[in-house]
Amino acid sequence: MVTFCTSCGTANPPTAHYCSKCGSPLGAVETAADEPASPASVPLASAAIRGLEAASNTEKVEPISKSSSQKKRWLFPAVAAGGVLAVGALYFWLFILDDLGSNTGEKTTASTAVDATLESKQLFAMTEANIRDRATTVGSQILGKLPRGSAVTGVVKLGMDGSSEWLELSDGKGFIAVINLSEFQPPEISKPLNDRVWTADSALDIWIQPDTTSGLLERVSSGTRLTLAGLTTNDFIEVKLGKGGVGYLADGAAILARLGGKPVAIRFNPQTCSFGSDIDAEFAKIAARLRAQWAELESKEFVDEEAREKAYAAAEGKSAYVKLQRSFEGLSLTAIGQHYEAQSLYFSDPAAKVIETFRGKGYRVGADGTFPSTELYAGISATRGEGAAYGKSELGCGV
Repeated sequence: MVTFCTSCGTANPPTAHYCSKCGSPLGAVETAADEPASPASVPLASAAIRGLEAASNTEKVEPISKSSSQKKRWLFPAVAAGGVLAVGALYFWLFILDDLGSNTGEKTTASTAVDATLESKQLFAMTEANIRDRATTVGSQILGKLPRGSAVTGVVKLGMDGSSEWLELSDGKGFIAVINLSEFQPPEISKPLNDRVWTADSALDIWIQPDTTSGLLERVSSGTRLTLAGLTTNDFIEVKLGKGGVGYLADGAAILARLGGKPVAIRFNPQTCSFGSDIDAEFAKIAARLRAQWAELESKEFVDEEAREKAYAAAEGKSAYVKLQRSFEGLSLTAIGQHYEAQSLYFSDPAAKVIETFRGKGYRVGADGTFPSTELYAGISATRGEGAAYGKSELGCGV
């Protein structure tokens, strides 16, 4: 039975105290290590070791030598690989991990700085505004309504679309689009216009507030369609903007007077069916066209007299209409019509309102809507027949 060295793996006789190859103490030496060796024993031990070396060379220890050789062959690559890993770990710890930690710290610091700049502010609802559960109009739920003029506080943040601004309520109960809010208390509306759409009849300035010193918001050209919210107590018209928010038009009462279009003067004479110079000029244009059509009809050749009479009858019974966009004392004049022996003005307003307006101008209008007249009919009534396509009511005069 042999004893293997724990240092180099060499086989030694069971009685050996030191390895015959590397000289390391064997198990037997370890048990006697507590006893001090005498000086005389050292030469003896050396002689014994040399004797054991000779004896050990005669024993077959090839399997052990082969195993030891294999261990030695793998020892250097393993040490080299371990060294590479150690260097890599050290580099990561010194440089990369440090950079990552620095970047994270910077982001946290930047985020903290941004949050620190978000200050709570008070804003006012310029119109009835929706309170939503998220800062977006897409896929969000409406939690409630904020009435016009209500004051709210919160922090303005970027919406989920990355471009719109939203006020996150300070009580944490939702979001409101900033486009519907203002830093100023909205003015009192004396006359609601219920989002009436009006086509501007001239270039107009839209102001930020109902005050011409507040700053110009934008200038619109003639023909621009505007949504009117109402007339303020200081004579401005609040306008809803297409991009959101509101603006104000000066001289609100004057604009109200021409909501139906450019103002027109109507001076109606029930005895002659004259409507005043402006309207009579429009009827004169229709009459000129009708005369040209009659002249063309008279010069036309027909197969027989019966065909001629039929064509003349069709022309006589046909009415001619011209659409207009004019305003008269708050009424909207939408068209005029030339009939065979009568003329009509058409309004987009109901007959009752037209009657009330003419009475307010000093005209005597009966309960049935008729004007006192000698030989001609003159009256205000609801439209019927093909005239209904041109308005709700008509002022007619003729035979």
